[in-house]
Amino acid sequence: MHQDTWGTFLEPDPALADVEDLHGALGMRIRGGHRADLKLFAGKNTVFDRTAARIESMDLAYEDHCSAYHYFDLFRRAEQCHGELTRLVDLGVYMGGSSMILGGCVEPMGLELDLVDVNAAYLRFTHERLRRAFPRAMNRVRMFQGDLPTYVARVLDAEPGARTMVHHDGAHRFDQVVRDLSALFFVRDRVHGLAIKGTHLRGNIAHLNFVDAAVHAVFGAGVKYEPLGAKFPPDAPVTVPNRWDGNYFLAGQPEGMHIPFDSVEWKYPHPMMELDDFMPVKAPPAG
Repeated sequence: MHQDTWGTFLEPDPALADVEDLHGALGMRIRGGHRADLKLFAGKNTVFDRTAARIESMDLAYEDHCSAYHYFDLFRRAEQCHGELTRLVDLGVYMGGSSMILGGCVEPMGLELDLVDVNAAYLRFTHERLRRAFPRAMNRVRMFQGDLPTYVARVLDAEPGARTMVHHDGAHRFDQVVRDLSALFFVRDRVHGLAIKGTHLRGNIAHLNFVDAAVHAVFGAGVKYEPLGAKFPPDAPVTVPNRWDGNYFLAGQPEGMHIPFDSVEWKYPHPMMELDDFMPVKAPPAG
């Protein structure tokens, strides 16, 4: 938040165009190296096949944080409702796994794509990855540095004609997810649906990884949703805490949820609250 670019759209960096070690140049670290096997869905949809082919043909080091099942389900939701949308919003881009799937929707479906992240390096990596795969779509792709409440306040609140599908794969902390979803209450007429990742995630208590609890806190225990992504069996390795941050997945639970906004009942925030109540507070810089 102490960067001058916080709460603004970033300009692309032309110096990244010919960089081979893109993640190294941006100071990003590849940990597990997981890559989603998009070939699992070959032949299901021609647009998805073209997107997968662009992704597979690129010689670039990266890692994915979602399964192929989540990516395909995310694509299907965008395709099913694209006639009612003007924009896709990807919150929490990291190395662009979901952004690449949504980027493949921009041209054939006539949509815009906003990348939203607090980390400028993640935004620049993802934007450059998209540029290399979908160069003709880039006049419809923007990078916004900030969290979701800031994007809502600075962008969606000023665009009454927008109709968005928001993909949430940002901070998985219970309190931040509640802030994010609460912010959408104030622009709910501009949100067609919410696809949210990590509802099966758990980890060290310090991380407060309870995305599903945040969803139920805002929309109620009986919220209607369509499951997204993979369900892992009890003996899957990912149901055991990993060595990096202790994260693991709940067995038998979907990777995410898609929540149509035409049927949600808001249990929080209270209508008397204001968007400013959910904006981040600028703390003194570390050190």
